[in-house]
Amino acid sequence: MKDNLIYNLGASILTFLLTVFITFWMTPLIINNLGTEAYGFIPLTQQIISILSVLTFALSSVIARFLTISISQGNIRKAEEYFNTYLVSTLFGAILIIIIVMVVINKINRVLNVPDYLLIDVKLAIFFGGTLVIITFVNSLFLAGPFAMNKLYITKGIEAINAITKAIAILLLLTIFSPKIWYINLGAMVAGAVSLITSFYFFKKLIPTVSVNFKRFNFSNLRELLSAGIWNSIGQIGVILFLSVEIILANIIFGASKAGVYGAMLQLPLLLRTVANITSSVFAPVIINNYASKNINSLINYCNKSVKLNGLLIALPAALICGFAGVILNIWLGPEFVTHKWLLILNSAYLIVTLSPLPLNHIFTAVNKLMLPGLVTIMLGVINLLLAILLSIYTNLGLYGIVLAGAISLIGKNVIFIPIYSSVVTNQPLWKYFVGMIYPIIGAFFITIVSFILQSYFQIISWWDLVLSGTIITIGYILFSFFLLFNKDEKSYLLNIYRAARKRN
Repeated sequence: MKDNLIYNLGASILTFLLTVFITFWMTPLIINNLGTEAYGFIPLTQQIISILSVLTFALSSVIARFLTISISQGNIRKAEEYFNTYLVSTLFGAILIIIIVMVVINKINRVLNVPDYLLIDVKLAIFFGGTLVIITFVNSLFLAGPFAMNKLYITKGIEAINAITKAIAILLLLTIFSPKIWYINLGAMVAGAVSLITSFYFFKKLIPTVSVNFKRFNFSNLRELLSAGIWNSIGQIGVILFLSVEIILANIIFGASKAGVYGAMLQLPLLLRTVANITSSVFAPVIINNYASKNINSLINYCNKSVKLNGLLIALPAALICGFAGVILNIWLGPEFVTHKWLLILNSAYLIVTLSPLPLNHIFTAVNKLMLPGLVTIMLGVINLLLAILLSIYTNLGLYGIVLAGAISLIGKNVIFIPIYSSVVTNQPLWKYFVGMIYPIIGAFFITIVSFILQSYFQIISWWDLVLSGTIITIGYILFSFFLLFNKDEKSYLLNIYRAARKRN
């Protein structure tokens, strides 16, 4: 299988830039039209809906692995069985999701602080979000096609189409009709449907030998998928306790208004998490194929490179956010939000080190060792929830207590557990995967220092000033990383795949 890293990574960066543009454009537009209090219910309802992903994650998180291994081994019959088993399962999963969504809609105002004037809008937002979960569940099957063929640039292209369609749909809804918070989830649902159709087309183009045939459904294959993915699903509960409880707790403890402010401050850190998942997924096909080919040495070397490269990629936007936090908030949302800049800085700073090791998660999928990661994730997720409640209620930290709880818990999971357990399952020294995590910290310091120097000499008061400053720092960071942070082999590796990409074009 060809190493399409340069294509996959390039497509990931394009998707990232589109997502950045949409986030920067959409957030102030919604706040100006709906107000901060109403805006807070957009990320809140999205986080509530994300809880439903637990029901689908057991299957959606492993189907690509089983299809990849079956196809790489030339077993098309087995791949077709996995395909149709998953497809039939989505029908039953959709029925369950619909029932749960109806219950949540009926009970939502008994759990959260929802103003009466927003109640109908919140319920509609949950309905459209639940429909999107079903669409995404089905779409995961067809996205397994580009994954299995190591053509993730197709996946990233589909994600870019999704982002553009979502932005256009939301813009039209907000400008043509009276603004409503449920337009966001409706636009996402429309974009999800477009992505589903596009994914189906490319799946059939890439793997024409695998087709819909419900007679290929097999209970033993379903048990195999569920047994492999159940710990992913359990781990997803922990992920939700990390990501979804923040805005929900802010609403319950501090009310809708402060939750709206916190929701706005979370947008860029959530974007960083999304980008980290995108970039780390680029390395997954090669990791899984190296394991399927029993090439353990290549697996270990590739994982080390992926941790370092992933961390250096994430350090750039994260450190830029930290260095220009006050400027960003002033230009983006207005001077009244500048007082909350430390919420943005703290929510972004710890991600520099905690997001670097994410590619190592694919080792657990490759070797099918998912039980312990799942248990640790849910345990630390519970710790995050309890710490957030204690620090925000029983101290004077307020919203900062929620941030601190998340930092402590995620450091324990990503910075300590993931590298150590990766060493255990690959029979390496326990320190093996920590080395690559140092470089993003060095890079982040470089970016932050340069951003402070620029601000001391130049007044940054517009988007053009901010983009120009960011561009200058990015160029300097690329040169700094290439010449000082990459070793000789890594430089040769990056140059080789770049030259290979140019020859293909």
